[in-house]
Amino acid sequence: MHTLTERFTDALHHLDAERDPQPMVDLTGEDADLIKLNQTHEARGREGARRFWEDYRNVFGDLETTFTSSTVGEKSAALEWESRGTLRNGKPFTYRGVTVIEGDGSDDGKLTGVRTYYDSAAFLQETAGTA
Repeated sequence: MHTLTERFTDALHHLDAERDPQPMVDLTGEDADLIKLNQTHEARGREGARRFWEDYRNVFGDLETTFTSSTVGEKSAALEWESRGTLRNGKPFTYRGVTVIEGDGSDDGKLTGVRTYYDSAAFLQETAGTA
């Protein structure tokens, strides 16, 4: 799971910098479930992963994620992070969260699940400001 975790963080950094979801899609298994738990957004499989990561990245202008801590087990890992940058309208933001990834236990395997928990206050303020 250590190598899969490293591949995930590398793919997320690529998504941040290049807006290209393909490395995230390549890591995703056909039956994987991807969930943002503070919303009703769920996706399944590789095509669902493409939409999931495109939707995520399209919220932001500039984006940089720093992983601050990780706990890696046999078939899952919890990754704490902080992201900062700008929203699409140019407003600066910083937010923190945890992403739990699951795999089949092999480092060269695919993701079977992604669940992300984060502080949505930066986005709620943005929504309130546009109402």
